[in-house]
Order: sequence, then structure tokens, then C-alpha cells
Amino acid sequence: MPELPEVEVIRRGLAKKLIGQTFLHVQRNDKRLRRQSEAAALAALCGKTVTRLSRRGKYLLIQVDDGQTLVVHLGMTGRLFVLPASCPLPSHAHLVLTCQSGQRLVYQDARRFGQLVLYPAGVRPPELAQVGLEPWSRRLTPEWLAQKSAGLTRPVKNFLLDGRFIAGIGNIYASEILFAAGLHPQTPAGRLSRAQWTAVIQAGRRILAKAIRAGGTTIANFADCEGQAGLFAVQLQVYGRAGEPCPVCAAPIQRLVLAGRSTFWCPHCQPAAALAPLRRKSYQTAGG
Repeated sequence: MPELPEVEVIRRGLAKKLIGQTFLHVQRNDKRLRRQSEAAALAALCGKTVTRLSRRGKYLLIQVDDGQTLVVHLGMTGRLFVLPASCPLPSHAHLVLTCQSGQRLVYQDARRFGQLVLYPAGVRPPELAQVGLEPWSRRLTPEWLAQKSAGLTRPVKNFLLDGRFIAGIGNIYASEILFAAGLHPQTPAGRLSRAQWTAVIQAGRRILAKAIRAGGTTIANFADCEGQAGLFAVQLQVYGRAGEPCPVCAAPIQRLVLAGRSTFWCPHCQPAAALAPLRRKSYQTAGG
């Protein structure tokens, strides 16, 4: 699934191509996505001009001049890109928006786990209410994270994947952040000190920024709006490298499964400390 860096890379690329463009034609196929507006609702984009592209966590927001917002989530295999008028449409093209320039904005999704929902002017997309703080938010402090994780027995890896706390972090970057912070992925989130949360915040901001500069991470099928693969995959330290030597200490990288997701870590650089379970609550909603 594309994570924050990949969605941000797409947002920046599309902003250069779409802002100021008017949609002249809207085409949607008859196959259902996980969540989507009806064809008649999406047809309301015809004649509208793109005024802004923004991102919230893993959601991309396309705003037009009458205040409507198209909320896009790429799911597992979704792609959003611009095609010249001369190029044939690819298979699994669920939405095609033809611009005044002749270029076409295409949403493609083979597995159909994505989202295309159009909201009227003045309506805040409800799914955004469950999105946590952006990694660069001033509100994201060690004290805030310590408060939200207080008493939690759930592994810190699972905590990072819970987008109601920190927005946009998925499986790849959670493994990389914990390696950089020197934390075992199974450490109960409630055990982390403020110094350790500081390390998580700093590593997260640094790694996510580097990934954005590298065009994101392509493991399977991610590509930017021009079809280019992300180059951060060559900079990954532990993710997908089970059995390979750690780039810091040369110990073999290990793999385990947490919450159904593969997790990678170095047993030497991320020692299994503080893994004894807490006797307090095991779950807490985000909020705040």
C-alpha cells in the first residue's frame, strides 16, 4: 500500500499538471471500488477547475473551484497518473478525467481496494476525522505520544501503524523508523520513554523526508504520476532484507509477523529490551 511519501510524491507531481486545468469529460467504469461515489455524482466534476491538491495522511484531496473535494485513497494497488491524449487507456482504469489540455487524469486499481468519493462544498470528509497528526505537526511531541501510549501493551510497531495517532506511516516506514530509533518492534508502546519517543519522531521525519526526495519506495507496483518508480527502495536498511547483514553491525536481519504484517529488525541494533507485558490497558483510542 502506498504510504505517506508515495502519496506526497503523487500530490506534488499532479499539482504541477492539474492546478488551473478544467475537466471537460468524466468517465467511470461500472466496477465497484471499496468506496466510491456514483457515476452521476462524479459527473459533477465536468466543467470544474482544479484549484488545489492537498494530502492528509494517505488521502489525496483534489479540490475544484466550486468547493467540491474528490477524496482519493490508493488502497493496495491504486495508481493516479496523467496520460497524454494520444496514449491508450490502461486496463482497470476506474476513473478518467479529461482536461482542457487534452491530458487525462486516470485512476487505475487492479484489486479495487481504493476510494474515490466526491464531497460537496462545505462538507468535511468524515474519514479525515480519524486521521492522526502529520509527522511534521508541531503538536507531535514526545509528551503527546507518551500520553497517548500510556499503559498500552500493544507493540510499538502496531502503534505506528495506527493512523489515528501518526498519519501516513505504513509497514515499510514503520520498520525503517524503529531501526533508526534502535527500538525492537515488539516493545510495548507504553514502555517507551520520552527520549525514545523523541528518537522515533526524529527518525520518522528524517526518513519520510528522504523517501519523498527519492520519489517514494517501489516494492511492487508504485509509480508516480508520470509512471516513474520510487528510488528509496535502494536506501531501505531493514525492510524486505531478512537474512541479509545489518548495514550497521552486519548481524543478520530478522523477520517476524505482527498484526499480520511482516516486520524486519536487527537483533543487535534493536535489542529485545522491555518486552515484558504491562498489566494495564491494552488499547486506547487516539483523539486529542
